[in-house]
Amino acid sequence: MTEAVGTVPARATQPLWRFSFSGSMLRPLLAVLPPVAFLAGLVALWALLSAYGLIPAFVLPGPAAVGEVFVTQGHVLLRHAIATGSEALSGFVIGNIAAVLAACLLGFSQPLKDMFYPYALASRAIPIIVFTPVFVVVLGRGIAPIIGIVSFSVYFPTFLNMIRGLKSADADYYEMLHTFSASPLQRLRMIEFPAAMPYLFAALKVSASSAFISALVSEWIGANAGLGYLVVVSGQYFRLPLMWAAIFTAAAMTLTLLGLVHLAEHRLSRYTAHAPEMGQ
Repeated sequence: MTEAVGTVPARATQPLWRFSFSGSMLRPLLAVLPPVAFLAGLVALWALLSAYGLIPAFVLPGPAAVGEVFVTQGHVLLRHAIATGSEALSGFVIGNIAAVLAACLLGFSQPLKDMFYPYALASRAIPIIVFTPVFVVVLGRGIAPIIGIVSFSVYFPTFLNMIRGLKSADADYYEMLHTFSASPLQRLRMIEFPAAMPYLFAALKVSASSAFISALVSEWIGANAGLGYLVVVSGQYFRLPLMWAAIFTAAAMTLTLLGLVHLAEHRLSRYTAHAPEMGQ
């Protein structure tokens, strides 16, 4: 039916400033709201306990004292945060890429896997702090040994998860590709790697935190810059607000990297939607 001449269509009468919020737009906000509310409540409780002296200032200064550090010494925190972030992110990328490539390579050779896999399992029983002096002696002081330590700390969890994930595909998929005379590389690309994606992201979430932990611990021993170094120095001189500001900065950076991993997993969810079914 045609509209009468001189009448204004109903859709044209809607103001231009009106927006319709769909459920997909509100879902991220609702997901962020609970942790933000919990953090706000935690800070409020911290301020209340500090105001009444229930938390000694020589243990944990109040939020106002720590917040003042972010305002007055933000440039110091930024300089050390850049150093720690560079070390953690470099080791995170190098270690995980090496782990994925090694897992895929060993997937083509069962003898190599049988030879190397037990040592990978045994390495998880040795604390990373044991290897820190070795890296410092071999590579010297500075950023190089810290990146090496971070890479080493994130390598084995990702490697072990990828080894398990690459073999989690259902046997029916292998039989189907065998009937088409698929090559090992085609099997890896079409069924094994998609099946391993959930395992990979589970390892990346662990690596996101262990990368910064390893970087901070390494800076205690062999660095003259970074948030870990700043924590040690400020603690020695009893500059507790600066020490806690450095700790909170490191925690925020860790949560940021973890959030980026979650975002990447969400973006790639269409490629991993059927991966869990392969392992059933």
